[in-house]
Amino acid sequence: MKVLQCLQNQFQDYLLNSNPNFQNSIVNTKKVPAETRLAIYNNAYRSRLVDALAANYPVLQTYLGCEQFEALGQAYLSANPSSFRSIRWFGDQLVNFLNEHADYKAFPYLAELAQFEWVLTLVFDATDSPVLQMEEMGSIPPGAWVNMRLQTHPSLHRLSLSWNVVQIWQAISDDKTPPDPIENSVPIHWVVWRKDLTNHFCSLTEDEAWAIDALLNGATFSGICEGLCQWVDEGEAGLRAASLLKGWISEGLVAKVVLSCA
Repeated sequence: MKVLQCLQNQFQDYLLNSNPNFQNSIVNTKKVPAETRLAIYNNAYRSRLVDALAANYPVLQTYLGCEQFEALGQAYLSANPSSFRSIRWFGDQLVNFLNEHADYKAFPYLAELAQFEWVLTLVFDATDSPVLQMEEMGSIPPGAWVNMRLQTHPSLHRLSLSWNVVQIWQAISDDKTPPDPIENSVPIHWVVWRKDLTNHFCSLTEDEAWAIDALLNGATFSGICEGLCQWVDEGEAGLRAASLLKGWISEGLVAKVVLSCA
């Protein structure tokens, strides 16, 4: 058993780190040298992981083309060997890789397109949860609104993008020609979530993006009202917060209300 485990560890070391010592443990013949035998497994291993990367980033693959995506996948694999038991998570560092690698960092929209696609996979895989219904808000005592907090749906993610990658993603997903990459004058804020087993995304105004970020950081309703005074008069902040809350509930972004024990 120890011998088998040793061979398995050496084989893994060969696949992950190209350690040539394992070649000594492989049958070597004139017809099929040990190097050729190992290359079959090595190429299959790397090819399977690149396929897994394409499964997580299908639009990026289409945008780059199969040949360029293959090159990207091989470079990424060399820099970031898979460390997960499930290949579902292979590619979790691709955004950082695209931002930092010399061959790709001059094209920042590639990293943003990858970021958007990865968030979509996280949203799809997120834990399911009941959502808050508008009728439930009627049972909350008026005095409890000040310190109440809202727990967002587990699938909700927030991101801000400087390029028109959502439009690129949408065009490719619809089998249309994507627009040229264009950098926005200011970053566009987005919220992404799952509703009725379908991913949804929506652009946000500056104040709504801030408010959702505040929610995610545990802000109370009164804290959100106070923060919204950056954009509206103090007397209108409560109405604006209530309007945002109504929209969030109707779209299924809120899982439940958490009332303070105080």
